Amino acid sequence: MMSKLLAALFSSLLICLVAAYLDYTPMDVRETGVSYYSYFRLFIVGWIIIFPMYLILGIPLSLIMDGAVARFFYEAPKGVAFCMKPISYLLASVAAGWLFSLLVGTGGWHSYKYPFMLGALIFWVSQEIIRLIGRKLRMGSNRPRRNTM
Repeated sequence: MMSKLLAALFSSLLICLVAAYLDYTPMDVRETGVSYYSYFRLFIVGWIIIFPMYLILGIPLSLIMDGAVARFFYEAPKGVAFCMKPISYLLASVAAGWLFSLLVGTGGWHSYKYPFMLGALIFWVSQEIIRLIGRKLRMGSNRPRRNTM
């Protein structure tokens, strides 16, 4: 569960950093009489929106998808189950985009499909990296220590 929380935090930070960078207008390109947001404001407003979405939609859906993959691919080789996780995350993200479009009421569900899919893939990759780092740290702490006496 801790890897999912860290993945939600890292994914939302990464998405907001990139989105703020893409949306930011540099000082030398700005027109007079037009209001522009600072990079920090673009970042923080995006993060305030995206991080709770990861907490409310992303983590519960990832728990459901992890359980479904574990249940349906219990006897399959590990590689098959590993490949099915991102596919299940993509399917869940399409469902989350559809649910979000129903709740918000603006735009069709297809307009939310690709951003949710990208967010799900970033979440899955960061979660797997965090799990890999956690396994490496646990393996390193379990090594027997040498006697120096």
